[in-house]
Amino acid sequence: MDMEQLNEVVVVGYGTQKRKDLSGSISRITSDEFLQPSTGSFDQMLQGKVAGVQINQTTGAPGGNVNILVRGVSSISGGNQPLYVIDGFPVDGGSNSNMRGYGGDSFSSANMASNTANRINPLSSINPSDIASIEILKDASATAIYGSRGSNGVVIITTKRGNYEKAQISLDMSYGYQEVANKLDLMNASQYANFVADGRDNAWVFSGGSIDDPNEVRNASSRVRPEFRDPGSLTTDTDWQDVIFRTAPVRNVQLSSRGGTDKTSFFISGGYFSQEGVVINSDYNRFNLRVNVDAQITDKVRIGTSTYGSYGYGRFANTESHYGQGGLLSNVLAASPTIPVYDNEGNYYFNQADVTDGLGFLANVLAVSEGSVDRRNVMNVYTNNYIEVDINENLMFRSSAGINYSSSNIRLWRSTAVPQYTSLNYPATAGATKMDNLNWLNENTLTFNKSFDNKHFLNAVAGFTAQKNSGDRLSAGASDFPTNYVTYLSGGIVNAGTQTLSEWSLLSVMARVNYSYDSKYLFTATLRRDGSSRFGSNFKWGSFPSFSLGYNISEEEFLSNADFLSNLKIRASYGISGNNQIGNYTHIGLLSARRYINESGLIPGLVPSSLANDDLTWEISKQTNFGIDLSLFQDRINLTADVYRDLKTDLLLAVQLPAASGFYSSVQNIGDVENKGFELGLNTVNIQKTNFTWNSNLTFSANRNEVLKLATEGGRISNSPFQITQVGYPVSSFYMINKLGIFMNSDELEGAALFHPRTEAGDIKFEDVNEDGVINQNDRKIVGDPWPDFVWGITNNFEWKNFNLNIAIVGSEGAQTYLESGGALMGSNGVQNGLALQDNRWRSEEDPGDGIIPRAIRSNHALGFGTSSHFLFDASFIRIRNVMLGYNMPEELVSRFRLTGMNVYASVANVYTFTDYPGYDPESSSTGDDVVNAGIDYLNYPLPRTYTLGLKITL
Repeated sequence: MDMEQLNEVVVVGYGTQKRKDLSGSISRITSDEFLQPSTGSFDQMLQGKVAGVQINQTTGAPGGNVNILVRGVSSISGGNQPLYVIDGFPVDGGSNSNMRGYGGDSFSSANMASNTANRINPLSSINPSDIASIEILKDASATAIYGSRGSNGVVIITTKRGNYEKAQISLDMSYGYQEVANKLDLMNASQYANFVADGRDNAWVFSGGSIDDPNEVRNASSRVRPEFRDPGSLTTDTDWQDVIFRTAPVRNVQLSSRGGTDKTSFFISGGYFSQEGVVINSDYNRFNLRVNVDAQITDKVRIGTSTYGSYGYGRFANTESHYGQGGLLSNVLAASPTIPVYDNEGNYYFNQADVTDGLGFLANVLAVSEGSVDRRNVMNVYTNNYIEVDINENLMFRSSAGINYSSSNIRLWRSTAVPQYTSLNYPATAGATKMDNLNWLNENTLTFNKSFDNKHFLNAVAGFTAQKNSGDRLSAGASDFPTNYVTYLSGGIVNAGTQTLSEWSLLSVMARVNYSYDSKYLFTATLRRDGSSRFGSNFKWGSFPSFSLGYNISEEEFLSNADFLSNLKIRASYGISGNNQIGNYTHIGLLSARRYINESGLIPGLVPSSLANDDLTWEISKQTNFGIDLSLFQDRINLTADVYRDLKTDLLLAVQLPAASGFYSSVQNIGDVENKGFELGLNTVNIQKTNFTWNSNLTFSANRNEVLKLATEGGRISNSPFQITQVGYPVSSFYMINKLGIFMNSDELEGAALFHPRTEAGDIKFEDVNEDGVINQNDRKIVGDPWPDFVWGITNNFEWKNFNLNIAIVGSEGAQTYLESGGALMGSNGVQNGLALQDNRWRSEEDPGDGIIPRAIRSNHALGFGTSSHFLFDASFIRIRNVMLGYNMPEELVSRFRLTGMNVYASVANVYTFTDYPGYDPESSSTGDDVVNAGIDYLNYPLPRTYTLGLKITL
């Protein structure tokens, strides 16, 4: 780490520090290190760039969700997203992007009115080109200054400011196209026909018939179409994925100007980003405008503003649901390849006989896509304004006031073309929701800086802040539409709706002291005290202290002749921070609307729905961190390593209550979870010649999560139908019947524990956990978890003359994902089409297949798929994340056009993913930012591969 880097100023929250004086764990990356073209949000760009931070792009949908976990999952029922601070304005992470069950919630007008799952990532409203740097605060010494909001880490985003040099105008234009990065390998028409015939023959034999019996004597579910007996006669072989996937353009135009005088500086930017989705009828567009101004009013007074506005809108495809609920992906993957897309007259093909024959076909996917409308728009306006006054040469006062206003609209529509399972021509319904949110902030700080005898350096900050957030939601739903051509609420009968208002407020005082002696010995102490409306009356205020120590060993005299050593510092810290993402009114006894009957009929009323808890408070994080910073061989090797233990206590859990109380449970602070880990960052200058340089950046992070305490000793919490949280195991471990393999022959059935008394060779073999000779739900066990053993990233940057090449690779090892759509993709029931690997199924003792895929049988009596590990897969991967080649035009050519600089570039994003995961993407998670239920994939929107050409011009 060279002197320029050591003297680099790092934003630490309510102030800055030189990197060499840091004693906490803070990572910093600049826009040059992460900026990638054709990317809608900055968080996608950070993957693999920061040690100790796990970043997952859970969906490839335009404007879609990205999860950031700093040092592991920490809360069971509260939020797990970090706090984001944008130009000094703190905003909570998370956006209710859980899409699991989304389609099932969208059939009745009442469900449509209450369906507020978020498809637009709030961070996508920030223009990545405006960002100057991002600091990620990881240990409690760094995060405690944010008190009750710091336990999940803090991401500080600093946007570009003006300068006092010559004004510049920059134009960045790019155009690209996207394609699905990974199409699933499905059975073709011939394989599918054999699969259907095989499954129905086996079902008929199981019921007592003969495989040679004709359709006339078989029951409906065992009949086989004649052409399926002769697959070679099939003339149609439709790849339904090609029907809804497309090559989609992505455009980005950004124009900015920065400059100033000796008194005033400015940065102004505006732009447009447009991304069409690789799934038909999906897209996202964003307009953005930013104005940052700083002015020196007098020698002692400075003022400034950061003002930003964005407007995003788009269409969003329902990809995450069952095909019986309008899920587009499950529809195309389940539909028979023997069915055409269009009929002889050019209309969307549909034949009731295909539904009756049970071929995994309920409606034409194009009709479903056009009959499902999900349109959204989001407006975000933000301004944060400050005044700074130098009281004397050592003391400075700063006051800021900011407002963040956002407004969003959702319009949902389902026509009669969208089936409700086997109910065709299901009545059309619609819903509309409008949400407004106002967040205001006032912060006031005093900063003291003083140097004594050029040996003692003291920096102190003290301040007071106040913040309040108010959100208002109004929604309505309608049904009984006389036609599919009028999709607005006014076209039907409005018969459902609601309005909610939710507020929270926070008052805080804080102080921090940084002390350095002779640049060798470093000390930082922080204290913040928060008062929150979210806490119970007995614990309205909480205190969050921390301290850290640093020792710059390389500054010692005895190392002055160690030429190989550029920098060596060891760090230690301990602190307490909190998580206030516990809901606005969890501590209050709430009322719910209910109807009751009297002589006049149904009368609206209110009933108690939750029990008050005056002791409810924040979740606590107690974190210990040890770190080392090392630079060797004239800064050719720079290493940062940290080990940590993070104990999360007082986690919110629902404690079961006696029935006499009138309530099922009460939320209390009672759980403990531990995260322990190691993280490493390594920067190397591998080659440094006159015309050629090669730099590398490697990050590695390993975290172990363990539940230490729940409401009852030995108790467990059900997180989903497939996951539990239990003492001694990671949060949300997969809990299900464990698949051992396939019964390869009848001899293996002798004395084996069976799921069904008539289990036969070719069926799945399960583990008899309790050894009672029977396989049932009592044999469930923990078989894995969704958390990786480690994640890593490596970036190589090559520069040769005017060319530069950047290659970024990321990886994850040890995580598991439950393919909830496996019932359709690997159902083995002779109904839906599915993965081509089902062609490797068991057929007979002489043809046992691969030992992984069971036999096909229309009656899945012995499969136990619903809660077994048959659909649980290793989600490890290595991904070539981005390859970018750029060329800086020669100076003589640039000056001829009176330009300061010109750069052309080409890039490929999501080049290739090496994985054994059979779904679209190993990072997929239908639960979005509901991190505690991560690792469940119900066919999320596929991740696109993006090819981009771009041009940057500076005047």
